[in-house]
Amino acid sequence: MTDPLICEFRVEAFVKGRRIETFLGRHLRTYTSWRIQRMIQAGCVTVNDAPAELSHRVRPNEVVRIRLASPPDRVTLAEVRPLTILYEDPWLIAVSKPPGQMPHPGGIFQTGTLINALQPYLDRQSVRRGLIRPGIVHRLDRQTSGVMVIPKDHASHRGLTAQFADRTVSKKYRAILHGVLRQDSGEIDLPIGKVPNPTCALMSGKPFAVGAKTARTTYRVLERFDRYTFVEAQPQTGRHHQIRIHFAEIGHPLLADEFYGPFGVLKDGTPVVLPESGQPEPEEAWDEFSMEELMRDPPDDWTKSFLLPHLDPDLPIQRQALHAAELAIDHPISGMPIAFEAPLPDDMEATLAALRERSLVQSPR
Repeated sequence: MTDPLICEFRVEAFVKGRRIETFLGRHLRTYTSWRIQRMIQAGCVTVNDAPAELSHRVRPNEVVRIRLASPPDRVTLAEVRPLTILYEDPWLIAVSKPPGQMPHPGGIFQTGTLINALQPYLDRQSVRRGLIRPGIVHRLDRQTSGVMVIPKDHASHRGLTAQFADRTVSKKYRAILHGVLRQDSGEIDLPIGKVPNPTCALMSGKPFAVGAKTARTTYRVLERFDRYTFVEAQPQTGRHHQIRIHFAEIGHPLLADEFYGPFGVLKDGTPVVLPESGQPEPEEAWDEFSMEELMRDPPDDWTKSFLLPHLDPDLPIQRQALHAAELAIDHPISGMPIAFEAPLPDDMEATLAALRERSLVQSPR
């Protein structure tokens, strides 16, 4: 009978010359290098049926077997939570992340993440808890919903990481914007960098942004409403908060965005424009200008302290109206093109329904 705790791996060409514990560490990502070294020293590892030495460097097509004499020592906390699975095969899984969920543990969010939810699901596919560790190769903001693809093994992880780095992945988002976009389609080409404030983690499209890099977003209008526009946006680059910043900079921030306001106004207390004169109080400014007027002729003395309300109390959505609707990749193992689609979440569907009831202006042909 085959021992279920014996794993077998064939050495790939791209890891040629790596130390054996490094090679095994790529496949067994929940084991530390120290734990793997201990199993090698205990005689639990063979290379082409011969006992392995710690000094061994792997060669392509060698067969490495390891008997898992020790449990994994860096296992993510498993939490049974709802999962919306869009696609799955032995190498990867695509899911629809709900709004409000972090992709992975970090900072104050150590539980309740997508990775925490995936771990028990993947544990059921493994002979030992924690043996399969879901990998993150791209991210969505906590309040952004939609498609995420997660590799299960190191070869898929490597292949997907390369595709995102090379910008060969196609991503389409759906967003609801403040104001009525006049053009049916267009492109926003505006570099994005960090806000020049060491205590702030936000980004900016302003000329003074630190370390600004090229950023391009194409878009097309799906529906127009009274004071709002529903769009499909396709980022051609992958900058942090790119879609949110680009639409905000042209005067059409995302509905319910808690940070990025029209024309680069930040809502967190971080200055972005230093005015030569004083600015109106937020309440006075909002009473004096309609959204359309602000977009058409923004005041010269806008600063971050001009805090525009980010919620429409009559609409259901309570977070930035942004959804990752589609992700297209080349399968990291087969090389075949594959696309994943996530339907709009309930809060965006309900918001669109409410806007249609208010009065639909027009839809582009």
